[in-house]
Amino acid sequence: MFRIALCDDNTPFLEYEKEIIRQHLTEKSVEFKCDTFMSGVELLKNGESIRKYDLFILDYAMNGLTGFETARKIYEIYPEAKIAFATNYYDFTREGYKYNAVRYLVKQEKTFEAELKECLDLFLKKEPKKTIFLELADRIIEVNFDDIIYLSSEKHYVRYFVKQRVSEYLCRRCSLDEAQKDLPHNFVRVHQRFIVNLRTAKTIQRYEVILENYGQEMEKIPIARSRFEDVNRKYWLGKGDGL
Repeated sequence: MFRIALCDDNTPFLEYEKEIIRQHLTEKSVEFKCDTFMSGVELLKNGESIRKYDLFILDYAMNGLTGFETARKIYEIYPEAKIAFATNYYDFTREGYKYNAVRYLVKQEKTFEAELKECLDLFLKKEPKKTIFLELADRIIEVNFDDIIYLSSEKHYVRYFVKQRVSEYLCRRCSLDEAQKDLPHNFVRVHQRFIVNLRTAKTIQRYEVILENYGQEMEKIPIARSRFEDVNRKYWLGKGDGL
């Protein structure tokens, strides 16, 4: 899922931005979540949770914390953050170029929509993410997708089984459907309760995924009968394509 944080102290403009994003990403069949904030302070109150955002679009000249000041504090928490600035001005101070912005978007009625769409497209063309930030009850951790073995659903929580960390209880409050939205294509729903990273599978046998042994609780994950044909096909096709 593509997660965007919009920050602007002009409510009508904030809604205008959000609607452009909604229309453009819906047309491209991109799953996304767009959160809005009226100030840099409001955004930064989220602390480490801001690491879940793939793109920040900040108003350059907000009251209180400016866009640049907000960006500086974002980078302190999240050095890899991708930030675009929206501004009423064509000229930018030298300070602005410190922030390695994805784009500077000029708030001109005739051009802003096209510039914002171009910014989104540019970001979507970049190399796919290789990690995920998991919001756990007590902390946020970054995990490589390739290190996730499988996920299991336990009541209102999803547990992530991760190589080298299989003894840890990495548990996130969400549904398995919600968790899958953040995962790449090699993660396949094999059962009502399980999603498996097929790159960690040793083989597929009748109604079971046989996993490599990383010390996890389960080395065999059941495959629902109704899903077996699809899972088996994806596994063997993936073997040829390198998943």
